[in-house]
Amino acid sequence: MEIISAKELAGYLRINEKKLYRLVQESKIPHLKIGGKIAFAREVIDRWILESTEREKVILIAGSDDPLLRKIIDIYNNGKAGTIFYAPIGSINGLKMLKGNAATMSCVHILDLEKRAYTLSYMDRYLSATGYVVMNLFFREQGLFIKKDNPKGIHSLKDIAGDNVYCINRNQGSGTRLLFDFLIGEERIVPDRIKGYTQEVGSHMEAGLQVLKGAADCAFGIRYIANILNLDFLPLFQERFDMVIPEDHFHSIQTKSFLSFFEQQHLLNSINDLTGYDVSNTGSILYPPQPPGKRPDGR
Repeated sequence: MEIISAKELAGYLRINEKKLYRLVQESKIPHLKIGGKIAFAREVIDRWILESTEREKVILIAGSDDPLLRKIIDIYNNGKAGTIFYAPIGSINGLKMLKGNAATMSCVHILDLEKRAYTLSYMDRYLSATGYVVMNLFFREQGLFIKKDNPKGIHSLKDIAGDNVYCINRNQGSGTRLLFDFLIGEERIVPDRIKGYTQEVGSHMEAGLQVLKGAADCAFGIRYIANILNLDFLPLFQERFDMVIPEDHFHSIQTKSFLSFFEQQHLLNSINDLTGYDVSNTGSILYPPQPPGKRPDGR
């Protein structure tokens, strides 16, 4: 049985150590005391997450990586409203976890390649179309992170093909990778012509940091990260970012408490920097269709 420290578990669950110790003090998380220090058995923790999620004491969000969503989760977790675990494992893997009842909800951005737009086609492909609610979280601007002052003269996707530019890629199964592959396909760029195409990182921040420290000339990701890291940014696409929630979870008190953080005024009051995000449609229900004047909670 693998034993891990509080710091390791906080990283594993993606919550801060203060929140973790609060759970320990309230006897809400299984733990051990070894030599006077708090420790945890990973196997027991994994089982606890699953059992707690089923009892609706905690929420497990699995899916795409997004820094704004992570900020909102941190705000929620720092209060006393509840506990949310966030597993940024990619849109497709998140939907697979949701289908297997291993997650409470899944955040996704999957482009419909045939229609060249963001639709709900992923519902039929990865889930059954019934029994779920789809809520729009926001729209994000995707494009290329580029070194400050653009020393390689990158002004279009075509400029990244060739031996002169090294470009870090995102992980397979992520919505960002699917979008990047779609865009280079539209430009008829063969992946083999992109130096670094097979070198993958698991988040927008990791991709941006590779460019910032000079390990890559460019990477594909969201404008928000380029702004934080003071990188140049070449905008290429605006994408829709959704949350998929099983109906039984959607109507739970815990889920409603969390989703209230996406109400327009609450969001604008809590988050100072929304660079690269469009929150004008945040909170709207995309599926099932809502009768005119009816709120998502049925009132």
